[in-house]
Amino acid sequence: MGDEDPYVRKTAAICVAKLYEINPERVVQLQLVENLKSMLFDGNAMVVSNAVAAISDIEQDKGQLVSLNNALKNQLLTALNDCNEWGLIFILDFMASRPLEDMSQKSLDQVLKGVVPCLNHQNPAVVLSSTKYVMKLLDFVQDPEKTKSVLRKMAPPLISLMNNGPEI
Repeated sequence: MGDEDPYVRKTAAICVAKLYEINPERVVQLQLVENLKSMLFDGNAMVVSNAVAAISDIEQDKGQLVSLNNALKNQLLTALNDCNEWGLIFILDFMASRPLEDMSQKSLDQVLKGVVPCLNHQNPAVVLSSTKYVMKLLDFVQDPEKTKSVLRKMAPPLISLMNNGPEI
């Protein structure tokens, strides 16, 4: 988990989730979940997205392990710019599953600014994950003009999804 190669670190993150399925007591004993939490602040977006995926898998059994504080929120928003489509989905779903804790309007605007571009992604799953999170955020936007602006940005991607095949 501390290797200098990001590929090794991202693979190790997924391995922790798999090891948790096999032997959760051993994962706790070796404090691998704590190491996984620290990987959320890695400099490589693929490592961050795989750490998010692993924590999400573990949380299905253990309950919420990580809260979305400002430092983590900023780290995940930064990772959104550099990860692949599956990483985007993991991060967006992870952020959407967390309660919004004391988010100021300025912070809310920052998050929207980071997430709204994901609405224009080619992958329908990314569009849906970002839509889910944006809809959650809009509940806390106090400026009606800001809400209208974001909703106008959401309409074209959702209409495009409806023009896809029935399986989409």
